[in-house]
This record gives sequence, structure tokens and C-alpha cells, in this order.
Amino acid sequence: MSQFLDRAERAMKDQSWDDYEEAWLDAIESGNVKFPDYLTAARSAIANGCEERAGQMLELIYQSGNADTLVPEKKLEFIEALACTLPRSEPMRNLLLDSYKDNFGHIDGFDTCVKNSGLMEGTRPGDVIPLFKRMVHYQPGSFVKHRSGWGVGEVKSLDTKTETAIVDFQKKEGHSMKLEALPQICTPLDHDHFLVVSWRRPEDLKELAEKEPVELIKLALRTSSKPLPLPRVKDLIAGTAIPTSSWSKWWTKTRNALKKEPLIGQTGGKNNELYLLDTPEALNTSLTRKFKGLSPSELLQSIRESLVEVGPDQISVLEEGFTRLRRDVDRGDLPRSERVSALLLLREHASNGQEEMAIGALAMKEKRLSNLLNNITREDEINETLEILIRLNPEEFTNNDSELFLESDDVLRELLITKFKAEGTMNQMHDNCMDSLQQPSKSPLLFLFLARRAAAGNTADFPMLEGISTSDLVRQCLSLLDRLALTLNTTTDDPGLQRTVKRFRQHLTAKPFNLLNKTLDSSKSNDARALYDLIISLRTISDANIEKLKAVILRKFPKVLSGQKVVKVAVSSRDTIYSTTYGMDKVQKELTEIRNEKLPAIFKAIGDAAALGDLSENAEFTSAIEERENLNRKVLELQSELDRAQIIDPTKATTDQVSLGSCVKIFNVGTDSEVTYSILGPWDGGPDDGVISYLSPLGKALLQKRAGEEFEVELPTGTQSFKILEIAQGQIPVAR
Repeated sequence: MSQFLDRAERAMKDQSWDDYEEAWLDAIESGNVKFPDYLTAARSAIANGCEERAGQMLELIYQSGNADTLVPEKKLEFIEALACTLPRSEPMRNLLLDSYKDNFGHIDGFDTCVKNSGLMEGTRPGDVIPLFKRMVHYQPGSFVKHRSGWGVGEVKSLDTKTETAIVDFQKKEGHSMKLEALPQICTPLDHDHFLVVSWRRPEDLKELAEKEPVELIKLALRTSSKPLPLPRVKDLIAGTAIPTSSWSKWWTKTRNALKKEPLIGQTGGKNNELYLLDTPEALNTSLTRKFKGLSPSELLQSIRESLVEVGPDQISVLEEGFTRLRRDVDRGDLPRSERVSALLLLREHASNGQEEMAIGALAMKEKRLSNLLNNITREDEINETLEILIRLNPEEFTNNDSELFLESDDVLRELLITKFKAEGTMNQMHDNCMDSLQQPSKSPLLFLFLARRAAAGNTADFPMLEGISTSDLVRQCLSLLDRLALTLNTTTDDPGLQRTVKRFRQHLTAKPFNLLNKTLDSSKSNDARALYDLIISLRTISDANIEKLKAVILRKFPKVLSGQKVVKVAVSSRDTIYSTTYGMDKVQKELTEIRNEKLPAIFKAIGDAAALGDLSENAEFTSAIEERENLNRKVLELQSELDRAQIIDPTKATTDQVSLGSCVKIFNVGTDSEVTYSILGPWDGGPDDGVISYLSPLGKALLQKRAGEEFEVELPTGTQSFKILEIAQGQIPVAR
């Protein structure tokens, strides 16, 4: 119970009416009491027979205009309480009637309901208000929602004699219902309820979405007495008031407008929920509610947003948030980069004078300062942190600025370039760039940066890029991406490598392919051909992205493949291949060797060759690329054949006729000699091993023959005659 309710209850119990009035006046003057507390106090006064004392206070609130800030539903509830606490006041009764007209006047039977309920008669409006509302909710023209899934309905007619109503529901028109059953089956809806408007007047919702999006959100929130998760708000609005495809753009615009709306609250955090407030909430109360339950990272973001919303003279209302944020920093509940961001924020708005030293201490804990700075997401914060670290230890920073430049990401690198130019120390940066061009793998992010500068033609600060082929740089970037991504597959706990690969993919293999497009703009056909050949051989880029990259090249150079020798891979036949487990194991071993040994070795050779510089006359690079293509082709062939393979089991071979797995003794009529062969698969061995393939001419001729049969077969040495002497079950070959 609030302090106001407690004071009012004690004063009413003691019949100390001066204290009772003083409790009300203090509450009204403070502005901190919620309207539901006033209504609770009024209901208590009615129950104790002293309603007019509460009514005088409610009238004072109404005359002051404070009730005008209430949402429509709560304002009507307040006026009902006012009429009930001043039952003899004709002005209050007329005020109640006007309010009901605003809400229910569109219903055809409104006047009848007023008359039959006795709303304007007698001295106890509290007795007739429930009767009036029951009557008006089910008059023709009123709206209801069926609780079992028939949707919104409109009452079309009412027969008082038979006590039935005809309701047109969205999913069932002309439904007849008993009046006594309506309250149990249907929920009354106001004519301006979101569900009613979306059913009967959807164009009104579309107009609101365009002209008054915040009002549309309010309308959606009134469908529930509880906070609505954002996905539920989207379900209500998208597809009804706006096209589903436009939701993201519309919500981004509306979300900014909501920050200025005092009657809509948000819980914040990942599971953001929106809710209607009865009155504009006090700013500190709103922020307390907003910060409640947020994770440390979410709290930091929420405080940033709140600083934009509050004025310079209102910063003190964020004190609770600042206290929690400092606690999170001290306990280490944030990642180091976010701790730096939080300390910078606290230094500006709630400083204890220790923030800069704390930032220096965090930097010392990092093995690489670049990891800390690259992970800070805001440019102004990276710049502030740099200035603090230089101020704390200028000599240490000067000794390590080259290393930091080599490992920096985009934002940090641009800040360092600005610093070097201002200090006149560009020569050291130029030396770093020359080293990177000679050894791309030493500083891959810097090499990628130089390739992007070259492609954009922005080389004024980088004279070493003059005359270098942009196409060559981009090809080296692609090869470097392949090596880095392969390394990442076996080293997943290196955040620096993860960031590097992510940045390479962002600029090389993701839309809108700016780097590739700019490179092709200054390339010739042979450059495009070289890029195309390299791209199709990359193993760490998805097939879908390879196709997109190929399409970019072919759009600009449609004849890039003309005259190119097409290499056909022997994987088109889908015929089954039969083999014993010995043969399959042999092929699988070969495939594993290529994948695990030969391909990694050739990738290293490509990277080493690319590191030599100019690729246009680099024989080692060209040879390595060709070898990789051959190995990739072999992988495709072997995998396809294994996918089509079926096992030969000699123990299941028949002995009445030759079949797969049979062991056959045959007599060569021409040479007057006998020989024994097992009829197995192409991977199981050769004649020297006592094996012939069922795909060989002799193997094909033997199949389905019986003992004693003679036959002729065309062999490379000519036509020869054979006779089958014996048929037995063969054996699986044994590795020598």
C-alpha cells in the first residue's frame, strides 16, 4: 500500500477529515501518486459511505486538467469514479453521459440503453453503470471478439422478446446467440479498437501508419492489458497497416519517435516489450523500469540512448544507471572493449577521476593493443582511448605505433594515418606498407587495405602503389583469404584471425562486391581471365558465392571464357561401380591423401608463390594454381565414383555360372594353357594379381557363362578362343 493510501485509510477510519483532505492534497501536489491509487481511495470511500469527501478531491484533480493526460480507457474510468463519488452532482452526471457518447454514441441503441438503464436518474450511478455497459456492449452496431477463434464480430440485431442477438463474425456470419451467453463467449470491443478498425476500416490504419505511427502503436498496445513483445506488435501491424516487406524501415523511423512519447514505455533489452502508461511517467521511474533486468552490455547501450533523450539539466536521473554500470566495470562483467567504452562514458558524465588510469590498466592486460582498440565499435571512443593511452605513456606508444598500424582494422587505421600525417611521420608508415606488399601474410589487414586503396584510385598518401596492378593485388588477396580461412578451421580461438577472415570475406566475397567491380573497371580481358580462374579454384568460399563472383566478372567481360579450353571431368556417368572392400579402401585412402596432404601442401605453395610479388610473370604461382585445379578435379572424380560404388562379396558368388566375385579356371585354346582369374572390380587389381575387371573385354565375355562352355573374345592381341573349366567362389584381395 502506498503512503497516500495508508494516510487516507487511517484518517478515514479515525474520521479525521482534515487529515484525510491533507493526505489527498499532499498527494496531488507531489505529482508522484499513480492514478490507480486515487481510484482505489475513491472506491474505499464509497464502501465506507464517505464518497463525497473523495469526490471533492477527484473533482479538484479533474478541474486542474491532470486527468487530461490519461489514456482514453483510464480517463473514462476516472470520470465514472467521479460520478459515483458525487452522485448528486448533475454536472458530473452530464460529464459521464458525454464521455459515454464519445465511446458508444455510434451504436444505434445508445439512447435506449441510457433510458432503460436509468443512467441519468436516481442517486446511485454506481448501481446503474454496470447495467448500462452490459446493455450498450451488445446493442446493434457494437463489436465483440469471439473467444474461441471466430474473430471480431458486429452485433447486427437484438430481439428482446426471444433474448437473442444476431452477430456477424469474421469467420461466421449471421450467427444467433442467446443474450445471457454473450458475456461468457464474447469480449466487448470499442468501435476504435485495433481489431475492429483493421476489420472494418483498414484504410484508417494505413493512414495512421503513414501520418501518425505513434498513435498506431498506441492503438495496437490497447489490445492487451499486458506489455506486448515487439514480435507481437509486428504481427498486428505488418500486413495490415503496412506491407510486411516495409516493416524494418517503418519501425526504425517509428522507434525514434517513440522515445519522445510519454505514454509508451519500453522494457528494453533483447526481449523488448512495449506498454501503455496511464499517465506520463516520471522520468526517473521510467528509467528505473527501463534499466531493470538488463545485462551489463544492454545497460551500457540503454544508458547511451537515455543520454540522448534527457536534457543536460536532467543527467542526475541517470545516477542509478551510472552506479550499476560502474559496478559492472569493477566486477569485470563486460568484455574489455566495452569496459573501456563504459569508462569513457562515466568519465564524461559521472567521473570519479580514476577512469583514465583504469583504461590504461585494461590496455596493459591485452597481449595486443590492436585487439582492444579494434573491438571498440565507436570511432569517437577509439580516438579518445588513443589519446588517453598516448597521454599516459607517450614513449611506449611511439615505440609500438608501427606494430599497431600493421594490425589495425579500418577505423583505427584511418585514425593512425591522420595522426602520422599531423606529426609528419609518414615515412615509417610507408616502410610498413612496402613490407606488407612484399609479405602479405605478415600483415594481411594492411595488405587488404592497400588493395582497396589501389582499386579506388586513392593512392595520394601511398606512392608505393603507383604502377602496381590492382588485379594482381586482388588475386593475392583471394589467395591469402584461402590460406587464412584454412588456418582458421584449425585455430578457432584466435579473435584477431577471426576478425581478419571476416574482413576479407566482407570485401572480397560479399555483396555488393565493390572491390571486385572497381578492380574489373581498370582490368583487361587477360586480368579478368586470371581472376576467374583463381576464383573457381578457391576451396574456402561457398559454391553460391563463387557463382556470384563469376557472374560479376562475366557481366563486365562476357567473352572471358571464349577460346578457353574446357576440361571435362569424368563424373558424368552415373553407372554403378562394383568393387570389393579392398578396392574401396584403396580409393578412399588415395582421396584422403589428396585432401589431407597434397592439397594443403599446394595451398602453401600458392601462398609462397603469391608472396613473391608480381603474379603476371610468376611461373611458380601459375604452376601451383594448375596443380591445385588438377587435384581438385581428381577429388571430384574419386568422390563421385565412391558415391556410386557397390560392394562385391565373393562369398555370395554362384558356382553354376560366372558372376561378380567368381573364381574361374579357363583354357586358352590358342596357347594351349590354363589360367585362373577372380572376376572383381576395376580397383581390385590386375591380371598379375590374378584379378580381371568385370569391365574388361574378357571379364564381360565370362559373365553368365557356365562350366564347359567355349567362347571367343576380341582382345588387344586379336581374337582368342577360351573354354571354362571350373567355377568357384573367389576371395577378397590382400594388400601386398
